[in-house]
Amino acid sequence: MPKAAIFVDGNNIHRAIWECFRIERLDLEPFCKNLIQQRDLAVIHYADADFFQLPSINKYRKQQAYFSHIRSIKHLVFRAGYYRQRGSRPPEEKKVDVHLAVDMVDLCNRNAFDTAYVISGDADLTPAIEVLKREKKRVINVYTQEHFVRQGVRIGRISKLKFECDAFVRITRSLAEQYQWPPVKVLATPMI
Repeated sequence: MPKAAIFVDGNNIHRAIWECFRIERLDLEPFCKNLIQQRDLAVIHYADADFFQLPSINKYRKQQAYFSHIRSIKHLVFRAGYYRQRGSRPPEEKKVDVHLAVDMVDLCNRNAFDTAYVISGDADLTPAIEVLKREKKRVINVYTQEHFVRQGVRIGRISKLKFECDAFVRITRSLAEQYQWPPVKVLATPMI
C-alpha cells in the first residue's frame, strides 16, 4: 500500500483558516486521515512557533492547549521554531519552514513515503518540493483558495505552492468546519 507523509506549517495554516473562515484550528488527526484516504500514514511533521505570551495570554494558552492535543497523535513529529522581534516591526517566525524542508528531503532520501501532503501556502518550501518531485515522489498541496475582506480591502489567501505540486486539495469552509478543533475555554488567571 502507498505510504503518505504529511508536512504541516502550523502557523501558516492557522492564519489562513482564521482569516478565511474565522476558524481557529483543524483537528489534525481526523483531518489527515481523511486527506490520505487509502494510503498508510508514515508520519506527520508539524512545525510551529510559540506565540509570545504578551500581549495576549489567552491566545498563547489556546495555542499551547492545541499543541498538547496534537502531540498525542501517533506518528506526529513536532518541530519548534520561534519568533524574533526587531524594533517596532511585527514578530517574524523563524526555523519553521526550514524544519519542514529538511524533513521532507530527509524522509524522501530514506524512501519513507510515496506521496507528500504539504499543508502550507509558503513558497519558501518550493526548493524542497522540487527535490521530492525529482526523486519521483507525488506532492499534493493542501491549502485554502479563498478571498476575504479586511478593513474594506479584498485579500486573497491563495497557495503559492499550488503550481509547484502534482495536485492541489482545497480547504473549503465546509471542510474546515467539519474538522474544526473545538475551541478551548481558557480561564483568565487573576493578577495579584
